[in-house]
Amino acid sequence: MISTKQTTKKFWTKGRLALTCAASLSAVALASSCTSTDTARDGANGAANNAKGGKPVVTVTQQRGQPPPPAPPNPAQSDTLSPEVMNAEIETLDGKTIRLADYKNKVVVLDLWATWCGPCRLEIPHLVEMSKEYASKDVEVLGLTTENPQTDEQKVRAFAREYSINYTLGWATGDLASKLMRGNYSIPQTFVIAPGGRVVAHYRGFSQNLPTMIRAALDKATDKTTGD
Repeated sequence: MISTKQTTKKFWTKGRLALTCAASLSAVALASSCTSTDTARDGANGAANNAKGGKPVVTVTQQRGQPPPPAPPNPAQSDTLSPEVMNAEIETLDGKTIRLADYKNKVVVLDLWATWCGPCRLEIPHLVEMSKEYASKDVEVLGLTTENPQTDEQKVRAFAREYSINYTLGWATGDLASKLMRGNYSIPQTFVIAPGGRVVAHYRGFSQNLPTMIRAALDKATDKTTGD
């Protein structure tokens, strides 16, 4: 269980970076996007809210006293994550602390998501299947929610049970999320990261083709006969 210990209170703040949710893919447009009728938090009132022009936002927590960092330019798809990103502390849903560097010898599927995001809800069952399918190939699936651990812990736990999520879930700080998103603040965002932190693929949004694309990137990243 996520602890409410001093480290959590110190690490998180109520100040959040409001980010507009829109789905797109670098080079390939994806069909699904976050609209008010997609979001879990709107429920039955989604259509009414949409009619009024209401739009959901992605809320990303940030460290106390730290303004949102400026977004760096969008990187090439073959970029390598910086040591700062690889060593950033991530608190998991069960109260542990992990770093992407902990998986430097594995292939990582990293998903930035939220319980209320419709396209995220469509993608997650595929990630659950991939977690099973690629477990024997040194592939680790990680899901980092952009929600607030101080207010949304139970919601995330209930969601994880409902969707039978079998991979590690953690909380994304504003600083880490900004460095990963690099100027396009949309969810879901899914990264396939080869051993050593090299980004093999980076997808924004969801379409029915996305699971096939992720698997192709995974096959490339896990092929030890290629240097690509």
